[in-house]
Amino acid sequence: MTLKNGYLLRDRYRILDILGQGAIGVIYRAVDEKLDISVVIKERAYRSEDDAQHFQRGARVLASLRHPNIARVYNYFLIEGQGLYLVGEYIEGQDLRQWLSEAGELTEMEALQVGIAICNALIYLHSQDPPILHNGIAPKNIKISPFDEIMLLDLGIDDDYLQSQCKSTSTQVKNHRFIAPECFSDEGLDQRSDIFSLGGTLYTALGGYPPENSRERALGKAQLSPLLGYQPGLTRLTVKAVETALNLRCEDRWQSAAEMKAALITARNALPADKQKDTRLTSLDQMSTSASSSRKELKKQGASLIDRIKSKKPFSKRDPGRYIFATVIVVLGALLGFTLLRPQGLHGLITIDPQPTTMQIDVDHQNEMVALPLPTAEPIIVNTVAPPNEEIILTETEPGFDPAPTSIGGGARLLAFVSERSGIPQIWLIDVSSKETTQLTDLDDGACQPDWSPSGEHIVFTSPCMSKRASYPGSRLMIIDIASGEIHSLPPSLEGDFDPAWSPDGEWIAYTTLINKREQLAKININELKPLRLSDGSYRDSSPAWSPDGTQLAFVRNRGVDQIWLMDPNGKNQVQFTRSGRIDNTNPTWYYDGSLILFSQSFGEGSASKQIYGMRVEDIGHALENNIIPMMKLDYIPLMDHVDVSPDGYWLAFEYWYFNILEDIYVMSFPSANLIQLTDHPGPDYHPVWSP
Repeated sequence: MTLKNGYLLRDRYRILDILGQGAIGVIYRAVDEKLDISVVIKERAYRSEDDAQHFQRGARVLASLRHPNIARVYNYFLIEGQGLYLVGEYIEGQDLRQWLSEAGELTEMEALQVGIAICNALIYLHSQDPPILHNGIAPKNIKISPFDEIMLLDLGIDDDYLQSQCKSTSTQVKNHRFIAPECFSDEGLDQRSDIFSLGGTLYTALGGYPPENSRERALGKAQLSPLLGYQPGLTRLTVKAVETALNLRCEDRWQSAAEMKAALITARNALPADKQKDTRLTSLDQMSTSASSSRKELKKQGASLIDRIKSKKPFSKRDPGRYIFATVIVVLGALLGFTLLRPQGLHGLITIDPQPTTMQIDVDHQNEMVALPLPTAEPIIVNTVAPPNEEIILTETEPGFDPAPTSIGGGARLLAFVSERSGIPQIWLIDVSSKETTQLTDLDDGACQPDWSPSGEHIVFTSPCMSKRASYPGSRLMIIDIASGEIHSLPPSLEGDFDPAWSPDGEWIAYTTLINKREQLAKININELKPLRLSDGSYRDSSPAWSPDGTQLAFVRNRGVDQIWLMDPNGKNQVQFTRSGRIDNTNPTWYYDGSLILFSQSFGEGSASKQIYGMRVEDIGHALENNIIPMMKLDYIPLMDHVDVSPDGYWLAFEYWYFNILEDIYVMSFPSANLIQLTDHPGPDYHPVWSP
């Protein structure tokens, strides 16, 4: 039964229109009336109980996937006798077919960018256990969002259905030019089948015409037309990368998505400078209900929460006997494991000098916006220092003792974080002792990426911010006064500013700014409102983080892979901090005494799943990062991102998720004990930051 426009599915999803219809089912565009967001709903017929169970198993796997180049799955359900439904992320923008119909073909640089992005998605899918195949890569299933994100759509879950279609002799399937030839035989499909489909897609994108039918080619009735016949100006490396993927024999293709990605990157890096600039896309290496409370109610809720916090006595340290016993056991176990791997020991890695402080904050949320004048920026010359390349891997050993959770101690007891529980990202506050929350912002364009001023009286954030992204074109930095709720806008750049980080002296805010669609670092003096550029444009730099003494900035530099680098506050003396090969490191933050830097590290090449790692500053230039995960027995792999350290060094706050559960805010005592969940809401909660 095809659902009509306006139909309310499961008392939640309002059908808007049909996006597509085929033998396997119908695809609808709908509105999730609970969260007030657009979604895609895939409907297929309910055939049997076994079919429904197979669908649910596959849907559960898809819902657990997290990758910036793969459209998300939000929900799945069945209505007996009617259909099976998969609810996913609706991506605005054009698919590759539409791009090709308008431009005829992509530029060489654009096609390479698309290919590398899809390879990243395939590396992630093929690394799952068991590997996940897309089985349908084609121009119609690749979409480019208004933010230049390259997304892989329509990840299927019915392999049996696909195999039956492969063996079909229907005209529709015979003329399909993106299916690997083994699909029509008894060889079976593997990751190289996706490589073939991606090769056909890039062939079409570059040449303006699809490749010859793979089945006809396998039968000797057709041959692949040379790509240079359509585009003589293509470089040799690009042609080789694409045509190798289209070889009929699996053994003659690229054997993995990582191998094909390396070939595409080599081709991209070999392009002449003018061809590298010939693109409408930003770097794909960087690219994964409206608020219902009135401002009056927000003011009341916020004041109530802060008053309760102020009325409490400052947190005292934990019970001495219990704390000392648990800490000694944990530290001794960790030291023993580390010492076995690194005899020189861990001097300086775990040094805690608690200095409790008392919060004095009042809230009066008016959310009034005041525009400030726009000054001009001045360039800064950058000096780069390249440290020696040394690869040494160190892993932390888990002790055998698992202490029971204790009440949160130390001076800080307030966190700001981002939540989508009201439909779009807004900044919220949480009392980490009582777990009481209050909404701080109520902006129609959303708010995210909060960072506190050293005084604790203001928060700088990014807006517009309609969802969690790696980059925010068109956004600007804003400052909210916690006491009055008044919002000031900092002078915006022409293309977008985000990733704010307030300096320890309170005088500067470092941030990421877009210049010619390229992420660069800058800072602005909050008194003079005069931005200064810190990056020279040679690389894509983002995510600045001040050292506690304000003498250095940690940041992310993309050189084909995300790395943590350091620089002086004026942009000079740039030096590479992490050396993790092809593994991405992102979101750096400093430990409270400046002795080490914590950051997020991907599970593997192309993976969007992350955990927290730390490395001592004195080990700069060496691969000596240490995994920081909860030291307890878990029946799942903990995924963690965006860590922040409490001012006294006792606690780490971070976003944490597992299986198909959306992000929530957790804390644990440093380095890895007493895991405590702070938020528990169906809407994602992320990017926590401690108050000073």
